This record gives sequence, structure tokens and C-alpha cells, in this order.
Amino acid sequence: MDSGDLKVEIDKMSKQRVFLSFEKAAKDAPILSSLTGRFGVVFSIFGATVNDSKQFVALELDGDDKKIEEALQFLRESGVDVDLRDD
Repeated sequence: MDSGDLKVEIDKMSKQRVFLSFEKAAKDAPILSSLTGRFGVVFSIFGATVNDSKQFVALELDGDDKKIEEALQFLRESGVDVDLRDD
């Protein structure tokens, strides 16, 4: 890989903040670990409320644009409400 290829790879990387709301079925599955293992997307948790009445997690996703989009689609298909944030 030459330095030109590296620049292209770096340009594809981005960060996306998301708020996730889980239903009970999704709450009981190891969904977040799939983001890294399955899609290579790293996440940081910057807020969460998880109890019997609320399951809410605020994340910052870091990775390849396409992989982040695939991970978000996976979350939606798993029953997670995904709210993209600009801040």
C-alpha cells in the first residue's frame, strides 16, 4: 500500500453519533459487540439508561463509512430504533 492508498482509506473513515432505543428482545442480545466483530466499527458509549422501562444508549461510531451504514442497517433489522445525531 503506498501513501496514496492510505489517504483514500483515511478519507473513508468517519465518526457518527447515534442514539439507540432497544426493545426487550434486542436488549437481551449481544448486539453492540456485533458492531465491532461483524462490521469492524468501533464504538464509544457516551450515555446510557438501561432499566425495566427504558433501554437507551448514546454511541459514537468510528469506522469506514460503508461499514457504519451496514452496521446501522443491522441494528434496525435487529429491532433497534436508530436516531442519527449531528452533534
